[in-house]
Amino acid sequence: MTVIIIIFSCLILTLGIGLLPAIGAKKVNEKLSVDEFFLGKRGLGVVLIFFTTMATWYSSSLFLGAVAEVYTKGLQWMFGFTSSAIAGLVFFFLGPKIKEISDRKQYITQADMFIDRFKSNTMGYLASLIGIIFMIPYIVVQMVGTGYILEVFTDGKIPYWLGVLIGLLICLTFIYFGGVRSVAWTDVFLGILFLISIWGVVALITIKGFGTVPNLFRQAELKVPELLTMPGPEGVTWTYFLSMTWVIGLGGYMWPHLFMRIYASDSVKSVRKVGSFIIFASLFAQLPIVFGALVAAVLLPNLDAPDTALLVLANQFAPPWVIGILGAGGIAASLSTVNSLIHAEGVLISKDLYSKIAKKDAQDDSVLKVSRLCIVLICILSYFLSLTKPAFLWTILAQAYGGVCQFFPLTIAALYWKKVTKEGAITGFIVGIATSLFFTFGPIPAPFGIVPQMWGMLANTVCLVAVSLLTQSAQNQKITNQFFLQQ
Repeated sequence: MTVIIIIFSCLILTLGIGLLPAIGAKKVNEKLSVDEFFLGKRGLGVVLIFFTTMATWYSSSLFLGAVAEVYTKGLQWMFGFTSSAIAGLVFFFLGPKIKEISDRKQYITQADMFIDRFKSNTMGYLASLIGIIFMIPYIVVQMVGTGYILEVFTDGKIPYWLGVLIGLLICLTFIYFGGVRSVAWTDVFLGILFLISIWGVVALITIKGFGTVPNLFRQAELKVPELLTMPGPEGVTWTYFLSMTWVIGLGGYMWPHLFMRIYASDSVKSVRKVGSFIIFASLFAQLPIVFGALVAAVLLPNLDAPDTALLVLANQFAPPWVIGILGAGGIAASLSTVNSLIHAEGVLISKDLYSKIAKKDAQDDSVLKVSRLCIVLICILSYFLSLTKPAFLWTILAQAYGGVCQFFPLTIAALYWKKVTKEGAITGFIVGIATSLFFTFGPIPAPFGIVPQMWGMLANTVCLVAVSLLTQSAQNQKITNQFFLQQ
């Protein structure tokens, strides 16, 4: 009962914090506008942008999936630290330029920038569709995590299906009424809750089981030495390690909802500050995951479902109040990501598809209504997909990067290469995604141990450059000059 009380107290607090912006607006009779619902009137400060960015990135794939990776494959997962630092550098260097242009051009979605740069609706529709499609498995990963956590931590009193439903209903409620500002404020709360819970619980269990961290590593060296060295028990190669590092690092902040976080910030200076914080914050967020997974590997060998290693560990070795705090932290990791994704899905469908294809003269009120309707429908779809209970959450998320990381070469070219053409951009983007999917699901494995997503980025870059050089024209030059002269 203690566990349930703690977890549900945190869920109620999350809902309350999420509804505060909507309640505040209603008290002053302020009508919710599209600009407020989508981007918070481009006025979110450093604290809100930092937490909503970090909390969105560190999800149940970290709390569950990353634990499974360390538990089964060992410290090869340390690429997570390097890739997070690279992602922070990407945000630091690209974010301010994207923010500066988006303020001047009033972009709302990621696709808006590509449409404006290439004067190509096709490129915009393609970018938006890929974002919409590849965010779905990302949402499902988070809801699976929420369902698992509630089921395991309550000893089955809250079944998986109900846990997923509860998480989705909470997110749906505050997103529907408050938009991105509600998402950002709940991310602050959930981000802090996750960090306190994961550090506190892992430290407590480590001290209880081993006394000190050095003792933990000495026991790990005796019982699971293969987890402490490369290539690890599953023979992970350096080519896999390095290529996955660059895929996650370069693609990490190419997700559509994270582009929108840059747009929603209050200044270029704030974006640059957030980027510098991200570079170092990854160590603080991920280190307890490594310790927790090693503790589980030593104390709980041969788990059938390594995704649940931290959950089982807490259930067996911690008092009820500690279990409740850890469960609340795990749910925080999931909901702080799913809220941003669901919100972004509604924005992309209503702004990029509805108002540009179905009803080009749509007024703001109808766009907002469609966005809210899409948010409801995405929640329903995600719920039924989550009931399939896919395992190995980190692996699922890594596959989603196959599409999203293809935005990196496109973004670099759009912002910095004056000779890129819309033909090159479209060809490279399609070839990159096709290559990644082929080596992931096709009959031929990815060569040299390099992950499929990296082969996709390489193919994307080669085609983008080659086709652009072959399709130079006066019209493309005019489009390029217009874009850069307006900066």
